Amino acid sequence: MEQKHIAIFNIPAHGHINPTLALTKKLVERGYRVTYPVTEEFTTAIEETGAKPLQYRSTLNIDPRQIREVMKNKETAQQMPEMFKKEVDEVLPQLEAFYENDRPDLVIFDFMAMTGKIMAEKFGVKAVRLCSTYAQNDHFHFRAMAETIQMGKAEEQLPDLNNDNIPYFEEIFQPANLNIVFMPRAFQPYGDTFDERFRFVGPSLAERKFQEKNIPLVKDDGRPVMLISLGTAFNAWPEFYEMCIEAFRDTKWQVIMSVGRTIDPESFKDVPENISIHQHVPQLEILKNAKLFISHGGMNSTMEALNAGVPLVVIPQMPEQEITARRVEELGLGKHLQPEETTVRSLQEAVSKVDDDAELLNRVKDMQKNIREAGGAEKAADEIEAFFKLLTVK
Repeated sequence: MEQKHIAIFNIPAHGHINPTLALTKKLVERGYRVTYPVTEEFTTAIEETGAKPLQYRSTLNIDPRQIREVMKNKETAQQMPEMFKKEVDEVLPQLEAFYENDRPDLVIFDFMAMTGKIMAEKFGVKAVRLCSTYAQNDHFHFRAMAETIQMGKAEEQLPDLNNDNIPYFEEIFQPANLNIVFMPRAFQPYGDTFDERFRFVGPSLAERKFQEKNIPLVKDDGRPVMLISLGTAFNAWPEFYEMCIEAFRDTKWQVIMSVGRTIDPESFKDVPENISIHQHVPQLEILKNAKLFISHGGMNSTMEALNAGVPLVVIPQMPEQEITARRVEELGLGKHLQPEETTVRSLQEAVSKVDDDAELLNRVKDMQKNIREAGGAEKAADEIEAFFKLLTVK
């Protein structure tokens, strides 16, 4: 019997590709032939799942040292929709060439990967949409939330939410017949308002060997472990890491800090023995041993922390992360600091409030239970397979 072919489409970003890796592996293990177009950076990750990577060229290549400034600047932030439209124009012909003589039976696409939706329509096949962040409906929408929170900035500093590119983003957020959401319903704002098209499966976690080579593990010295990371995209903030060094110097904490590939760990001077600094760390492994996580509030990092039962101090770097920071505090799972209000003292105070708060830790454990019960990659694969079989019967 010929293998059914599933094509997965995404954008070249860790925050979007990492949540799909365990699911991709599950689909391969269930006997599907899976192809997954990616840029060179992600080919090894896809190979480890057993799927076939198809390498393409991307226009989305902003230097991590510039991303924080791009998002903070109104003029450059307004260029983001145009950047994604340009990406579609560049990538679509490459994808059409890949699949011209190898049409998939089912398309799975990340909500930001408009190429996937376009390709499904071109092939005339059904598609499953992946939500690597919050799902949206009439009760919860990014635009309305962004207008409400405004990231604490003055009106003149905000991107124009009514510009000509908004229809493009409205199209991105249109639901499919099946939408896999990589968080538990309990974390989703207005979670009980989402209908049966949305399946809240929680984080889809897998070993990431491609990221975890030659990294020292946690020291067995009896100290509680604090992980500090601003993720893979918004991490070029050396002043923040300097504040962390001073805030937790010679404290009870064993601090493991990830600073990203654009910052040299050796550039920090007078680093105390209880703090280790790395460009990359095996985050999932460290969280198994951690007692607290200071994070940017990326959805992957937030879900990984809560899956491990680790409380958070969240310092958001963009509007989506601001929503997450507020959600973490609203649900009593940690504390929220604004970037411009982050100081040595505010870091110490936030950590002090989270550390050894028994009620807060109980709430984190309850969310951990919600995540485990959501089913993760196994549940996502079940939902996709049921959807696929229903199409076959019809």
